[in-house]
Amino acid sequence: MPASLIIGALLATLAVALGWLGFRRLRRRNLTGALSFEAAGIILFAASAVMLLLASNTLVYQRLSYETPVAHIHFAQQSPQRFLVTLKQHDGQTRQFDLRGDEWQLDARILKWHGVANVLGLDAQYRLHRLSGRYQQLEQARAAPPSVYDIGEPPPLDVWRLAAQYGEWLNWLVDAAYGSAVYLPMSDDAEYEIQLSQSGLLARPVNLAAKQAVSRWIGL
Repeated sequence: MPASLIIGALLATLAVALGWLGFRRLRRRNLTGALSFEAAGIILFAASAVMLLLASNTLVYQRLSYETPVAHIHFAQQSPQRFLVTLKQHDGQTRQFDLRGDEWQLDARILKWHGVANVLGLDAQYRLHRLSGRYQQLEQARAAPPSVYDIGEPPPLDVWRLAAQYGEWLNWLVDAAYGSAVYLPMSDDAEYEIQLSQSGLLARPVNLAAKQAVSRWIGL
């Protein structure tokens, strides 16, 4: 817990106590004493508001920088520009796909909570949506048949869809009109870990084959 939150709470408690003492002095017709206590209470209350605002910003930053594992993906090359892909989701579900191309792309639908909800501890929620293959050459991407898979089963109560439908009333609290995608190169025996942060999906290479593929991909 941030120290600024503790200090802010203590200052707010003292401000309330001084306000109560000032009120008691006022009832006893001790105007000078009442004004002194009330002035001190107002100063402490203002100081507590500043400290609580700092604590709020700290908590929001911590929530926004938090990352949680979503899936693990592995590639086994079958032929040029064709890969057997094993996708293991964080809940333990494992599926395999046949992807064609040079790169892979994973799309997700994100239910993103705004500042106040983040302070209360609500993290971004997600549903993996599609896995697809990509070609680097535009002409090949236009000519080759796409390899796209729908990997997300919509829940009985789709909160994302409800929030998107009623976003004009809920946009102060949650943003459902929010998609996120990551794409990186495919290579034989490459493995990547996909994580979810408050700003969307992230993908990182976790073995040598994946790191070498990314280095070649970005031209290093």
